Amino acid sequence: MTKPVEWVGSSYKDFTAFPDLVQDTMGYALYMAQTGRTHAAAKPLKGFGGAGVLEIIEDDRDGTYRTVYTVKFERAVYVLHAFQKKSKRGIQTPREELEVIRRRLRIAEQDVLTRRREKMKKKAATAIRRGTKNIFADLGYADADTHLLKAQLMSRVQDTLTARKLNQTEAARIMGVSQPDVSRMLKGQFRDMSVERMLRMLARLGCDVGIVVRQQGRRKAFIPIHVEAVRQQ
Repeated sequence: MTKPVEWVGSSYKDFTAFPDLVQDTMGYALYMAQTGRTHAAAKPLKGFGGAGVLEIIEDDRDGTYRTVYTVKFERAVYVLHAFQKKSKRGIQTPREELEVIRRRLRIAEQDVLTRRREKMKKKAATAIRRGTKNIFADLGYADADTHLLKAQLMSRVQDTLTARKLNQTEAARIMGVSQPDVSRMLKGQFRDMSVERMLRMLARLGCDVGIVVRQQGRRKAFIPIHVEAVRQQ
């Protein structure tokens, strides 16, 4: 089941102001959260009682970028906050940012309750930007359907590397790419990688890949694509 992504407060506006490569990494991390997985860069945020609230951290030459989201709720992934930590001192999340996260988590909790009761309050609705099951369409990617397909293929690559217990150097040799390319792609930075090349990489990893396209009505914002990658015996 793929969950939609909901954006609380100014989180969508703040997130889309991040540099493209940072958005690529964090967008892929949110895609993984939508499908019940956890990106390597996503860690539980201390002080929120376990793994229900996670923080993605990505460095850039202009500073460190952070996005906080919660998977506590069954119906959606809620992005609570997105901000740049410019200070080079310490790695802890600043206290004022934690207060924003706590306040927006309460908004998300209220949103879940009111939706269950089918009595959405105007205040809750205006505080949250609704998303779809295609995070890349929500973020305005030029070819969002193709990028979603790439994300699905890359998640199968990750599953295969895990199943075969391959490190990045071994994976690079088998797939015919460099180790830095493997590292970059696993982070989610595969915007310049073609679908055909990803399919060849899966084939080299011993997978038979089938792509099934299902049209689910004219009102859908995108065409769902189911990717099957089965290891050859």
